[in-house]
Amino acid sequence: MVEVTNDVSLKVENLSSHVGEFRLKNISFELPGGEVLSILGPSGSGKTVLLRTLAGLNKTESGAIIFEDERIEKYSPRDRKVGFVFQNYAIFPHLDTKLNLGFPLYIGGEKKKEVYKIAIKAAEELDGLPNYLELKPDELPEGMKQLIAFGREKLHDCRLLLLDEPLSQLDRKLHVEMRALLKRFIKELDKTTIAVFSDPEDALSVSDYLAILDDGELLQFGETFDVYQNPSNLKVMELTSRLGLNTIDVEVKDGNVLNKLKVNKEDGNYKLCFRPEEIVIKDEGFEVQTIESHIYDSSHNLVECDFHGKLIRLLVHKNAPEKFNFIPTNPKYYLS
Repeated sequence: MVEVTNDVSLKVENLSSHVGEFRLKNISFELPGGEVLSILGPSGSGKTVLLRTLAGLNKTESGAIIFEDERIEKYSPRDRKVGFVFQNYAIFPHLDTKLNLGFPLYIGGEKKKEVYKIAIKAAEELDGLPNYLELKPDELPEGMKQLIAFGREKLHDCRLLLLDEPLSQLDRKLHVEMRALLKRFIKELDKTTIAVFSDPEDALSVSDYLAILDDGELLQFGETFDVYQNPSNLKVMELTSRLGLNTIDVEVKDGNVLNKLKVNKEDGNYKLCFRPEEIVIKDEGFEVQTIESHIYDSSHNLVECDFHGKLIRLLVHKNAPEKFNFIPTNPKYYLS
């Protein structure tokens, strides 16, 4: 387990749970107070099962959930003081935006007039939402539904905030805008937060800590930058690579790879792995020929090249020649 230097807010010890045939297996990690953890993994890896187990919506089979020095795994969802933003927003179709936004206060016994007043004030802090206060969910754009889900948690008396794929329902343009808003929202809320993502770019952009989950098992946990830079295995590297991953079978002999790279590995067969964006063009590097080129942004192209008979993808400056030499800047070697 990775040790954290701040005061631990959430400690999960050997947590197991199951839904049908799927099992969550002995999950353990520690998260400092006020920090943000992204859980990243493929579809079906158990991300939502873990989130729902922490919230008390799935039964804990074994293990402990300790939040602020208090074991909470036996508590009901209500008593855990957990806020949960569901993937489908969990907003009520028969209520207008004001009441959906202020719903935590409304079910807590606050009078509707006061709920409206507080909801209107909360909406003013969320870009664009005041224009939709009188409308019901089926009249709202997807981005406004997401804002309701975010804003509602500002009014929720929770200590731990859980977000289940908060950006998955949005189109690409709105997705990028809402990601920036989500990051700001989490920072302003200043609560210990766990968010589930399938997109590595989302997970990396909003989190302080990163957990990689696959088939119900925790593959790696740590500070986000460290997990990204030092993936513990090939699967972790694949899941944290936003542009995919280049994987080439190589032989290490006398500390050399293809007579170009020095490596501190025993002789043997390995998979040389590197991300498309983690390269530098150098005359003494590997020579490649561009086969296909795709515009990535205003300054870069994502090119497909032939590398010793294997197709690889590299992110290069738009003015890079069709034939060039490159060196991976952060290569990893995993035994074949």
